[in-house]
Amino acid sequence: MKWLRSLVFSAAAAVLATSPVQAQERLFNYPILADPYRVEDPEPVSTMRIAATRNGTFSGAVAVESAEAIEGLRASISELRSDDGGAIDPEHVRVRYALPWTGVRGGPPGLDVLEAEAPRSVDHAQDGRVLAGVWVTVDVPADAQPGTYQGELTVMARGLGQETVDVELSVAGWRAPDPADYRTWIEMIQSPDTLALEYGMELWSDEHFEMIARSFDLISPTGSRVAYVPLIRRTNQGHSESMLRWVRKADGSLEPDYTVVERYMDVVQEHLGEPEIVVFYVWDAYLVMEFRGSTREEKPEITAEEGSYAYQQQRRAVQQWERRQEGLAVTIVDEATGEVEDGHIELYTDEGARERWEPVFATLRQKMAERGLEDAMALGMVTDLEPLREEVEFFNEITGHLPWVSHSHFRRTHNNPSPNTALRSVGDITYEAHAYSLVYQVNPEEGRLYGWDIPERRAYLCRFGLLNGQPLRVRQMPLLNITGNQRGVGRLAGDLWPAIRDSRGRRQGRAFDRYPENHWRGININNWFLAPGYDGPVATSRLENLREGVLECEARIFIEQALMDDPYRSRISAELADRAQEVLDEHHWLMWRSIWTNEEELRKLGRISGRSTYEAIWGGLSDAGVDMPGFWEGEARRKRSEEGRKGLDWFVSESNWQEVTERLYAVAAEVQAALQ
Repeated sequence: MKWLRSLVFSAAAAVLATSPVQAQERLFNYPILADPYRVEDPEPVSTMRIAATRNGTFSGAVAVESAEAIEGLRASISELRSDDGGAIDPEHVRVRYALPWTGVRGGPPGLDVLEAEAPRSVDHAQDGRVLAGVWVTVDVPADAQPGTYQGELTVMARGLGQETVDVELSVAGWRAPDPADYRTWIEMIQSPDTLALEYGMELWSDEHFEMIARSFDLISPTGSRVAYVPLIRRTNQGHSESMLRWVRKADGSLEPDYTVVERYMDVVQEHLGEPEIVVFYVWDAYLVMEFRGSTREEKPEITAEEGSYAYQQQRRAVQQWERRQEGLAVTIVDEATGEVEDGHIELYTDEGARERWEPVFATLRQKMAERGLEDAMALGMVTDLEPLREEVEFFNEITGHLPWVSHSHFRRTHNNPSPNTALRSVGDITYEAHAYSLVYQVNPEEGRLYGWDIPERRAYLCRFGLLNGQPLRVRQMPLLNITGNQRGVGRLAGDLWPAIRDSRGRRQGRAFDRYPENHWRGININNWFLAPGYDGPVATSRLENLREGVLECEARIFIEQALMDDPYRSRISAELADRAQEVLDEHHWLMWRSIWTNEEELRKLGRISGRSTYEAIWGGLSDAGVDMPGFWEGEARRKRSEEGRKGLDWFVSESNWQEVTERLYAVAAEVQAALQ
């Protein structure tokens, strides 16, 4: 199997690429972490191999190819059995169909959308080829017997006939933890408004809550345990209504109604699991009064040239100021008519705010305590913009010093876990996702980092759209950070896909695009891990790769903790400890070799830091005496692009990544057995 080596075409190649290709209907293997459109010359289909371990979910895939529309695609999987008579319960084995995104400019590549229902027809052609994937996904039971299980996948399509593919599932003896116990930090955000927009549902109707539950069912296995409850509307996450609703009584007074809050939390606990953080969303960008030394007491002026970056920033400042003059945006319900209104109440700094909000938070605290979630309560959102010190002190007083959550370019906690005073020197930040000051460790011979073990809740925030890119990069993202100085990855979107369409039906915007006053510049959420299925949200190939990547992290963490902690270390033989570290280093090196292919240069790098992996590599190599072009020069951009392509192709076709993963799980099983 040959993989395309470049995405840059000459003029002649571009003509060929857009000319019809007379591809016969055929079936070929592809790794789930790769884009099958990049397969240049598929080999005949062979055994589908899946490396797995107990209590985890793992997948394999084949692709159906045609020069015309693929019709009548169907697939089924036999029972998976081992030579000693063991079997995987058929309820734990699924077949899904992988399809491309259509109608989305710049959407995720490859066959990303995973539908449980067979498609009626697939006609989306890329370079004259129509592809559809068939995935086999196994939820390996926690008590499964280790060993090799075999079965057959049967695939049918018009023009293809019926073909049979051998399936081989290798199950290691290590028992992965339940997602609720993962040490790898994942934060994935659920979007009620996106589901309502996509499927034409009334917010907070029975069918809407059923759809929200389906999203949480898909998010939960990643280990994400963060839920957002907006107490204001028009948020950066796209909330058109506040879940706390204010009922207008006959005398004009407003009374808080917690019905939606309560029902949403019911769904969270039942379908996501017990959350580690419940963020009560009380603040957003339009409320800002100070930024970079300037105040917003008076209406900002627009002085920059129209169309320039400065003009856009000044225009947004005006939008924020104008929205702030209207008051705090909340949802009001007329008691007499039941009509839902876009309403406003006094700002937090205005007279009457304390009397309104103090009893609200007393009630919320009581309700959360009844759920066993009082200690999970937090306030949001802090970004590059932040509340006044006066506002932070206000919330300290009325909420009983609830901590805050921050999604920002820069760090605030600076290695000071909660409780701290990282916000305006008076507010506690319990969790932050940040895009700058990222720390990675490359060559393990130069030292090792254990980001999963840092005391503060702190995660990587991707501002470059990488998480909507190649599945391999998604799969590696948790590992890249837990072997650096971050606990994982934050500010991921679950179902926040582009649900706003233009007049031609093309997907043009997401729920938060409706509220420009709460635009967060370069850290608006730029990814989504679920997809709009025929009748509700479905998984994507990137979601499944994220899950498998997290499981690899958990195996690594299990081994590293055993090697680091004295009570465990004494129960592991020196031979096993050395071999386990070798496997960890091999797994670690494989990742970096896929990012930068020059091994001699990689070995010069220990601990590196930057706003991205490539910026960190650039700085590290420059410090090591390697002559590097300026980071933003054309030559440097081309080099980074080429390194990324070469590394990806090498990993997919030459790295033996599945064998390395099997070794990782196998040695984790040995360590687990030694500790029992």
